[in-house]
Amino acid sequence: MHWSSKGEGEFQVATIDKPDRGTRIVLHLKADEAEFADGWRLRNVIKKYSDHIALPIELEKEQAPAAEGEEAPAEQEWETINRASALWTRPRAEIKDEEYQEFYKHIGHDYENPLSWSHNKVEGKLEYNSLLYVPARAPFDLYHREAPKGLKLYVQRVFIMDQAESFLPLYLRFIKGVVDSNDLSLNVSREILQKDPIIDSMKGALTKRVLDMLEKLAQNEPDQYKGFWKTSARYSRKAPPKISPTRKRSQVCCASLPPMKTAPSRTWA
Repeated sequence: MHWSSKGEGEFQVATIDKPDRGTRIVLHLKADEAEFADGWRLRNVIKKYSDHIALPIELEKEQAPAAEGEEAPAEQEWETINRASALWTRPRAEIKDEEYQEFYKHIGHDYENPLSWSHNKVEGKLEYNSLLYVPARAPFDLYHREAPKGLKLYVQRVFIMDQAESFLPLYLRFIKGVVDSNDLSLNVSREILQKDPIIDSMKGALTKRVLDMLEKLAQNEPDQYKGFWKTSARYSRKAPPKISPTRKRSQVCCASLPPMKTAPSRTWA
């Protein structure tokens, strides 16, 4: 079977003879999209969108030009670009703290380890995995309500969007992490996320997990929580009135230590 399309909404299907097994896909780039033929650009695209696909994705290994008098390698070498494993889908007992910390630095673009994290698998009416992190310090744009925020959204381990804002309330915008749902469509959009009742249910559960995580941090690691309070926790008092039950709980959580006097936003890093 041969399928072809120019990407303009129409396609052609024809029956052909193919001696070998398997599927061969050939993509033709437009003249102004030559950058996607660049090895470095292509590797970045694969790592961003397909890093956690279960199957390995390989590219020809780029070789340095042979020096004068040296022969080029006889056979082309291949290298696997993606990790081919989604950390959040693995059992917690199999994951080391160092792996959690490195994954946070990868998704949070942070050089410090997180204060705490919560890794959960939900099965039943809804099925999804979540991995949520409390950063050691507030992001530099925390004071800007319009700054990019939200969790990384995957659907069946396929990357969908970077800042999915619908899964946590605004006052928890400093939380970093990943949510991977088996119930959402692969072509989900931000508009659909705002109207889907599945999202409301997930938002309530994820918010509860974050607040539980903060309560445990305040009880078990008071010194670390004190540092967290200085940069981030006071924003947990700014829950919108429409989610007042959660707001009360967050106030109790963040009131376990006395409010700290903080400097204006532009004076801390």
